[in-house]
Amino acid sequence: MLDTLTKAQKKTARALIDIALERDCAALIDEVSCLAQKPLDKVEKPNHARYIELYKVIESFDKHLADRYDGITGSKYLDTVSFLLAEGSLTDEDLAVCDETMKSELLRVKEILLDIRNR
Repeated sequence: MLDTLTKAQKKTARALIDIALERDCAALIDEVSCLAQKPLDKVEKPNHARYIELYKVIESFDKHLADRYDGITGSKYLDTVSFLLAEGSLTDEDLAVCDETMKSELLRVKEILLDIRNR
């Protein structure tokens, strides 16, 4: 079991967190693009209705980002990366940048989290 991360491991974990953040933001951009391109409804103020819909999506996503990424310090990197891995924001292939100790610990915790979620 890995209790604390070395400086190099923390740097790797931070890079993985940044990858997950970029993927989450790309998913939002895709969603917003689809919403912005769909045909306007036959309502009195279709542009305003679309604006409200987009605003709600972005506001909800902002809360999601805050819950997931705000306040992450070095002591939380391992837990955060494990969670992002279990949630699918990171893949097992992304862990190729990790040393073997860190990689095995992340995969171990991922399996625990998935087991808990599937109960």
